[in-house]
Amino acid sequence: MRRLLVGLAVFYSLGIILAGLIRLDFWLIMGVAIVVLVFVSLGVRKNYLFLVLVLFLALLAGYLNLKNSYRLSKCHIRNFVSYKDSSFYCLNGFITSQPEFKNNRLWFTLQAQEIQVDKLKYKCCGEVLVKMDTFGGRQIPPVRAGKECATLSINPEQAPGFSPGCRRMDFEQELNYGDNLTLIGNLDWPHNFNGSQGYKNFLARQGIYLIMPIKDPRQIVRQGGFSGVKLIESCLWLRSSLEQVICRHLPALPASILSAMVLGQKQGIPWLVSNSMIKSGTVHILVVSGFNVGIVAFITNLLLKILRLPRKARIILTAICLLMYCLITGATNPVIRATVMGLVFLAAYFLEREPDIYNSLVSAALFILVINPRQIYDIGFQLSFISVLAIVYFYPKLKALIHLEACRIKILKFIGEGCLVSFSAWLGTLVIIALNFRIIAPVTVLANILIVPLATLITLCGFTLVLSGLIYPDLANLFSLPTAALITLLLNINAALIKLPFAFFYV
Repeated sequence: MRRLLVGLAVFYSLGIILAGLIRLDFWLIMGVAIVVLVFVSLGVRKNYLFLVLVLFLALLAGYLNLKNSYRLSKCHIRNFVSYKDSSFYCLNGFITSQPEFKNNRLWFTLQAQEIQVDKLKYKCCGEVLVKMDTFGGRQIPPVRAGKECATLSINPEQAPGFSPGCRRMDFEQELNYGDNLTLIGNLDWPHNFNGSQGYKNFLARQGIYLIMPIKDPRQIVRQGGFSGVKLIESCLWLRSSLEQVICRHLPALPASILSAMVLGQKQGIPWLVSNSMIKSGTVHILVVSGFNVGIVAFITNLLLKILRLPRKARIILTAICLLMYCLITGATNPVIRATVMGLVFLAAYFLEREPDIYNSLVSAALFILVINPRQIYDIGFQLSFISVLAIVYFYPKLKALIHLEACRIKILKFIGEGCLVSFSAWLGTLVIIALNFRIIAPVTVLANILIVPLATLITLCGFTLVLSGLIYPDLANLFSLPTAALITLLLNINAALIKLPFAFFYV
């Protein structure tokens, strides 16, 4: 029962999948789960029947959790809006995500607190996705976190339908996480594209069922006060400061790529670059992952060790830094997975026990799926966990199969290990990528052998650049040139690889 957690994760995930395939009465399954729980609590732990009941209980828990995620509160804002409703609503709430500028629109989520229609006000809950058009024919610059956000700097007199006495948002102020706003407009249900349910389901996995388009500046009224979480605001401010360091010392394209690799901010990456990396199977380097978390843990522990702090104090402070880095980078699935795995390993060292990679991996998966079981259908979640699982499972077996340890030449051994790691990840994710992206890229194995070491150097240079830029800006200039050169080299290698015969093909 050393890896009981692995079994629990597997059966919990199967329960989620079954809940999406079959329909059974929620309260019937709840009753069965309670009965099984009673038998489990009375059972003998060394009995095999006890193990079967525990696994079955995990299956029922997964089923119930997914079904419960679809049960919205009576005061949820979706219950106030009919499909294709053309009514105007007055919505009070606060911004729960840092506004982002993409596709010539400003996007953010608003936590609804009160809704008004036909002069009737109701308390409500739930989030709404807000998409704000650019006003007066002028683009709104990208909004950044913290106090350095770009402003909605337009001339209000040029806004459509402007009248001098109207109440409007102060366009010289910026929109930030935690701002209290009143929005006036229509509420639309998400539309699907080309008959696909992808976009609607993507938003639903984030708990978003409504979209409010903003086409006129008078639809926004700023209210005073701050309703967000101060810790998140501080992390967003720090991320903004780090982004500014990168933008000051690097040209636009290298800066956008380094921001993605170090801070998880992919908005500025051109479509041609990301599409090129999809073809070569190296788009994963643009995502903050376990390597980044490992660097943060290593640097933090090293600095604390230099200060001669006790071992347990170092572990606790390192764990706090990992949690902050997770918030700074947006708490995406790969970051959460790497952070939880890091925390499990730190806990094992704290308790002086041997850590287990499988238990660490499933702990991260369970953490995400308990909070939001619908993430199991997210392609990012699937690729993040399956790629790591494939490396952990296939790599040792392939290494033993070809007797790589017998190789005496270190260079060849290093290249061989890189090939096996890359091939293991490609083998594990081949089917998922083919089904979702309709592409098979045999060049992925070669591309990762060449590009991943480069990406490692870029990430190390990037962390050094941003840290030195915060402490002593002039020192950052020493790292800007090699970082930009490495990024340029990476892009050129990637472009050359996808031009090889049979590098990729669509299915």
